[in-house]
Amino acid sequence: MMLRQFYERVILSFPKTILLLMLVCIAALGYQARYLEIDASAETLLLEDDKDLAFTRKVNERYGSSDFLILTYSPYADLLADSTLDSLRKLSAELLELERVESVMSILNVPLLESPPKPIKELIKNVPTLESPGIDKALAKLEFLNSPIYRDNLVSPDFKTTALLINLHDDPLYRELLQQRNELRKKAKDGLLSELEQSELENVLIDFKNHRDK
Repeated sequence: MMLRQFYERVILSFPKTILLLMLVCIAALGYQARYLEIDASAETLLLEDDKDLAFTRKVNERYGSSDFLILTYSPYADLLADSTLDSLRKLSAELLELERVESVMSILNVPLLESPPKPIKELIKNVPTLESPGIDKALAKLEFLNSPIYRDNLVSPDFKTTALLINLHDDPLYRELLQQRNELRKKAKDGLLSELEQSELENVLIDFKNHRDK
């Protein structure tokens, strides 16, 4: 009842004033929205206390690792059609022009050992790919679909989607900042962080985010 009275006495009595106030509020919120930051990086999907993450970091720290991306491609034509292969060539070439990209692996350049089958001696001298002259596309399709390495990894079971493995150049600065951040965060969690280290952690977080997002 009170809400109805308020609506009738205020909202309906001063519609222009209420509308103006709403527009002012929307404009103010819209102006402040530019300061809103949303961290959509992959790290926000991981828990810092995750045991698998901790183990992975230890392995990477000891043995090193290479970063990579996986891009899927689902053409309208058959995966081995000339138009599809041309598109994959162009896409691979464009990706290789990017500064961080080291190499691109796709159905174009992976080894084909049974298309057609060859003696080991010949394979050692020249490992065929889909780009090699005389390759049998029908046999290549069977190899892609039946190989435990390629099936469900490089091509989908219905042979309508393929993946491109994009290997990235190593980024020493990123790894250094990541290690510093993780070490300082661990000390903070254990309650062992000094005031100087707290300031250092804040600076490292800023440097890490700026370097990651550039």
